[in-house]
Amino acid sequence: MGAAPPLMAGPRHPDRPVKSISSLTSPSISHRNPQKSSLTSLDNTNNHWHNPQLTPLGLYYPLGPCQTKFARHELSLVLDTLRQVFFTLSLHVKYHNSPISADCTSLDQVTFQVLILSAPRHHQDGEDDDTCILEVSRREGDGYTFHLYSHQIMTAMAQRHHQSDSHGEALVTTKPIVRASWNMDMVQHADRVPLHNRTNSSNNNGEEALEMAWNMLSSERYDARKLALESLLHMTDPNKSGWSTAQTMATSLLNPNGPIQERLSQAMLEYASMETIPDEVESQPRMDPFGRMEPPSWMETKSVASMERTANTELGYLSLVTFSQVLRLAARTPTTWSDVSTFLDTCTVDLVGILLHKVNDVMERPHDAYYAIQCLAALNDCVPSLRPRIKGAHVVEEAQLVGESSHLALATVTGKLLVSLQV
Repeated sequence: MGAAPPLMAGPRHPDRPVKSISSLTSPSISHRNPQKSSLTSLDNTNNHWHNPQLTPLGLYYPLGPCQTKFARHELSLVLDTLRQVFFTLSLHVKYHNSPISADCTSLDQVTFQVLILSAPRHHQDGEDDDTCILEVSRREGDGYTFHLYSHQIMTAMAQRHHQSDSHGEALVTTKPIVRASWNMDMVQHADRVPLHNRTNSSNNNGEEALEMAWNMLSSERYDARKLALESLLHMTDPNKSGWSTAQTMATSLLNPNGPIQERLSQAMLEYASMETIPDEVESQPRMDPFGRMEPPSWMETKSVASMERTANTELGYLSLVTFSQVLRLAARTPTTWSDVSTFLDTCTVDLVGILLHKVNDVMERPHDAYYAIQCLAALNDCVPSLRPRIKGAHVVEEAQLVGESSHLALATVTGKLLVSLQV
């Protein structure tokens, strides 16, 4: 059986020098320690609202069930509270000033929108109403996971008056619920499992599971490929498959035993190293050199290409998350460090360069940077000879600044990596 045909082989540039993002916009205030960051001159246009404009609630706008109301004079406090809860939940947020809204994407790939509208200005009795409405609505992703996020946002809104720090900003006591917290704690949970309970899983069962995953990944159907990568993600997560199973699967991907495991590992590496190509913005039909309109099939081709880009982005993200779990498991077991070194030597791509490039794109894709940092931290532990290259790239420091301003999980893992690089 041949290798999995990629939906669209996006260009990769593993040898491309990593550009500095010092000139990119990044807020200078750390939510954990506002006096910690020294980049006070950086612009922060990407990390909060600027001159937000309230939009009236439409007459026929159907409000969803997840909503709350607040007074108009509390708008500034509400916006500060939302920014802090977004930071605590490690969300990738795109802010819009009119109407006031935020498009949020979680590490679990759940997307939802937070929208603020002004209520009708007059009651039936003629009195003014200065009430605003905050609504949280799901766009894509798991419904139950969205409920957890929306519940935390509403909890933070209810607590906005009770406490404030010395700087006058509302404190958010949001409980971490995202994949980031599970991923950071997964080996700690596994360490508490008694050794006699860590039974060895059957090698035959593991090989059979990997073979089924390969059969789905080599399919031409996108949903089958996604299901295969999601299966591998769960099989390498100790919290979901157990320590022994996760370690067995990780070892099979790092040190393949047979052609199927080798093809599976190579296909995942190809997806994880694929560079995302942004969609072209073209609102009108294209004209040929003779001034004639292109045939309608061009629009259909463009739509298919856009779907392929979206599919490759999702498959690449799942592969990156899985590799981060595989490498972290290997880093916790010194006997497998040689497998990591051998895996890097036999890689057909520059894995370290690809990971550094993903960290460098932290402003556009902070979730990808988060998992790339986890991979680099594991590689730093398993292969100490890589430490000078990781340290010399100078992108981890920049990622930490971005994390301290808007992404708690990213700030946490970059801080730990920077400490280990100084050893």
